[in-house]
Amino acid sequence: MVEIKILRAPTEEDWMYVKKAAFRTMDKDTDKPPTLEWKRRILKAQHSPIRMLNFLIEFKNLPSWVSVHLVRHVHATPFVSTQRNDRCNREEGYDRRKAPQDTPVSMLWYMNAEELITIAHKRCCMLASSETRSVILRMCNMIEEEYPEYEGLFQPLCAYRNGICEEFNPCEYYQKHQHGFYPKTKED
Repeated sequence: MVEIKILRAPTEEDWMYVKKAAFRTMDKDTDKPPTLEWKRRILKAQHSPIRMLNFLIEFKNLPSWVSVHLVRHVHATPFVSTQRNDRCNREEGYDRRKAPQDTPVSMLWYMNAEELITIAHKRCCMLASSETRSVILRMCNMIEEEYPEYEGLFQPLCAYRNGICEEFNPCEYYQKHQHGFYPKTKED
């Protein structure tokens, strides 16, 4: 089973900087800490100051081919363990050229809040592989449980857009229900 751990998430100090940046765009200043409602509103609006909110997520036992799906997100920075024979403590006879695609890797994934929401829109979609979707849903559920300001933001893009799907070939769920919302899962 893939292990997921949040190593870094935005602090209250980070949130204060976000609020100051947002106020600065209106040529104002503030020393009043943001409320939960204010945090939710700026996250939902996806205004640029949320790029100052950073996450570092750790994955262990991640199938190599799932890590390949995740590293496609160009505004997140992945650090994936190598499979090189000369860099790993692999068993005798290990040959990375012959390693199966599900060979477990570990990964650190660094991203800001805006990219985190974008990743959820793409990887919670029913067109994403079920294994990748499961890992992302678990990660998003962990973040929502710990940080309530993110609740409801991690959903497929069609649900976020109130039923509008821009994929070339919308999923069967979307075609059947004309929207992409589906319940959360904690499966792996």
